[in-house]
Amino acid sequence: MCPRYKIILEYIGKGFTGWQKLKYEVEKKPVQLVLEEALEKLHRQKIKVYGSSRTDCGVSSTFQVAHFNVDRRLSKTGVEQKLLTPEQLVKSLNYNVDGYPVRIMSVEEVSDTFNSRFDAESRTYLYKILSNVTIPKHLPLSLVDKVWAVPTKDLNITLMKEAAERVFLGRHDFSSFRSSKCTSNKSIRTINSINILSLEQPLELSYNNAFKNSNHQYLGIEINARAFLHNQVRIMVSCLVEIGKGNLTIDQLIHIRDSKNRNLAPATAPPEPLTLVNVQYPSS
Repeated sequence: MCPRYKIILEYIGKGFTGWQKLKYEVEKKPVQLVLEEALEKLHRQKIKVYGSSRTDCGVSSTFQVAHFNVDRRLSKTGVEQKLLTPEQLVKSLNYNVDGYPVRIMSVEEVSDTFNSRFDAESRTYLYKILSNVTIPKHLPLSLVDKVWAVPTKDLNITLMKEAAERVFLGRHDFSSFRSSKCTSNKSIRTINSINILSLEQPLELSYNNAFKNSNHQYLGIEINARAFLHNQVRIMVSCLVEIGKGNLTIDQLIHIRDSKNRNLAPATAPPEPLTLVNVQYPSS
């Protein structure tokens, strides 16, 4: 039987078109293709990589899970060689993806029935927000593309938490919170948990004269579900921010959800501050 491997990796989404390969050529590459090209260099054959989560362009991950099969490894002259061990694969893959913002964290051989996508019980995303940023272009460069800088001084966290629980938590039709490009036949999803977290202020702000004497809210919106619709997390985040700003009421958000009309919901939040932080599987 052909060995199957489980791989855990992290990447910075800004450098890719997303996880999945596209049907058309673009300047940037998807993470999936970068891994497949690295595996092809090592084995002298094409190897398909399957990911647990199809992150969008710009979205990062600190815990993407994927799997692939390898039946043989050939030398440059076509002579069959011994397969690399998981430890060797980690080192060799990291060497071959050098130049791309991606890092292989672990590789292990698994059952040939393991499927990184369909075996996953849930996925957890974290979206970071920094409030009271009156001039986003003055944001320290180390935080650019890592937080959503919003000008509002004080987001109403209490209302945001209430909206998250009343409107999004549980099983609902999320038609109003998916992009027009979403190809899923079903729009019903179950949100297992949604938390508004107060994060420790980034250290960079204390060294920046434009920020060190200002009061900022550094928030994380953590959302867990088995599966999401295209852009669902980012649209939900945008809605909660509008609630926090006072531009949207909870009753209005309930109406948006029940209307099943994407045009009624706020614009999609930027992709870069979103990170896939965990993928959960059944205990062995």
